[in-house]
Amino acid sequence: MSSENSERAAFENGVDEPVTGRRGSRRRRVVSRMGLVIAALGAVLVVWAIVILFFGDPVTALYQDWRQHQLAGQLNKEFRQFRPSTPFANKKNADPSTAAIRAAALRFSREIHSGQAIGRIEIPRIGISKVVVNGTDWAADLSRGPGRYPQGSWPGMGKVTAIAGHRTTFGAPFRHIDELARGNRIRLLMPYGTFNYRVFAHEVVRSNDWSILHKRGFDTLVLSACHPLYSASHRWIVFARLVSVTAPAG
Repeated sequence: MSSENSERAAFENGVDEPVTGRRGSRRRRVVSRMGLVIAALGAVLVVWAIVILFFGDPVTALYQDWRQHQLAGQLNKEFRQFRPSTPFANKKNADPSTAAIRAAALRFSREIHSGQAIGRIEIPRIGISKVVVNGTDWAADLSRGPGRYPQGSWPGMGKVTAIAGHRTTFGAPFRHIDELARGNRIRLLMPYGTFNYRVFAHEVVRSNDWSILHKRGFDTLVLSACHPLYSASHRWIVFARLVSVTAPAG
C-alpha cells in the first residue's frame, strides 16, 4: 500500500496521523541549521585569527588609539607647565649642560605618578610615535601605550631607561622592534629635554632576566617586548646609546 493510501485509511478509521516522520524531518532541519551556524562561526574565527596574526588585534588597537589621544592632551599640558629649577644653558640655542639636565630629570621624576604620561617615543625606522606612560602594568599602563619600567632610571641621568610595549595587542607598538638595526635613531621627547639615541645591540633574554637594567657607564635606552610573538616566555631587547640632548621641544 502506498504512503498516500495508508494516510487516507488512517484518517477514515479515525486514527491520528503519525507525527514521527514530521518530527524527524524537523530535527534534521534544526541540526542542519546549527551546522551552518557553527561552520560560519568557525570561518569568522579563522579570519579573525589571520587578522590578529598578521596585523594585531584591531579591537584593542582602537582602544589604545583612544587612550593615546587622551594621553597626548595630558602630555601637552606637562610640556607647558614644567619648568627646570635652573637654566639649561647660559647662551641662546646652546645645548643644555649635563648637570642641568640631570637636575631637571630628578625634579621631573619626583613630580610624576604611576600611570601618568611622561613623554613621547619616536622610532622612524618602524614608524612609531607614541606617548609613553609611567609604569608597565599589563592592563593599567601597557594597554594605553609603551610604559617605562619603574625599576629603571630616567633619560639624562646617566643610567638605564627601560620602556616596554606590546607586540600583538593594544596597537602592538613594539611589534617590529626586531627590525631595528645598528645606528637606527630613537628619540624621546620629555618635558625637560629631547633625547636622541642610536641603536647598538639586540638581545633575547628570559622574561625574568633583569640584567638588562645593569648600568653600562653611559646613558642607555632599553626597549623590551615579548618574544616570540604570542608568548611571554622571553623578551626581545633593543639597546640604544644616548648621542645628544637638546632643549625641550615646544
